[in-house]
Amino acid sequence: MINSSTIARCAKSSALSAAITSLSILAMIVLRTGLDLLFGVRQHFNWIPALEMSFVVGALWFSVFFVWSLVAAVGAEPVAEILEEETREQELTARPLSGFVAMEYYWLILNRTFVVFIAPEGLFGWRAQGMVTNVDRNYYEPYQQMLEDTEFLRAREAIKKLSQLRGGFFLERSKITSVAAYDRQKWGMGGILHSGRILVRLNSGQSREFILLGSVDREDVRNRIVQVLGTQVTSVV
Repeated sequence: MINSSTIARCAKSSALSAAITSLSILAMIVLRTGLDLLFGVRQHFNWIPALEMSFVVGALWFSVFFVWSLVAAVGAEPVAEILEEETREQELTARPLSGFVAMEYYWLILNRTFVVFIAPEGLFGWRAQGMVTNVDRNYYEPYQQMLEDTEFLRAREAIKKLSQLRGGFFLERSKITSVAAYDRQKWGMGGILHSGRILVRLNSGQSREFILLGSVDREDVRNRIVQVLGTQVTSVV
């Protein structure tokens, strides 16, 4: 069940996002009126309709974002259960896995964020977050901190369970043909810091493009994937 603190957190973030959206709409209306005056189009500016429109848009945005946040919070409960499970010492691997945090776009404009774990048998992907905006440009940092926890990175079963949750994936080593690193920036990231892209090509002809979040060495990420998966995977510069 969702507790009151989670509801309050969702409401706070939704209210902030709605306020930014509402003020942006109001600013656009005022700017449009100013441009009309600049080009000689004289019209009487009425603050009441402008405020009403910005308020309505903000209220609608709050409702949508709040429901979206609550749904995401409900989806996070299984994650908490997995992370809270204690792994017995004999079930821990000798060496911790490594990984990276990345965003992936789909349907042109939608996005999702993955924590990708690099294992000898393939790439495990946990969908850590659904669609995000640039309201919090550092939202990915807790996931990067997770990748610094060597004890957790030895818990292979927990990582497998995370990848099996809704939206997760497992890319088997035998199905990966090449891994490429590109320094191209991604349009539409809204100021979220990213360090190029990793393109994973599959023998089916499909590919997965991961936008590396934060300040990381994309060549190092590519090389780690190739090294861990083995020589059958080609590194593309």
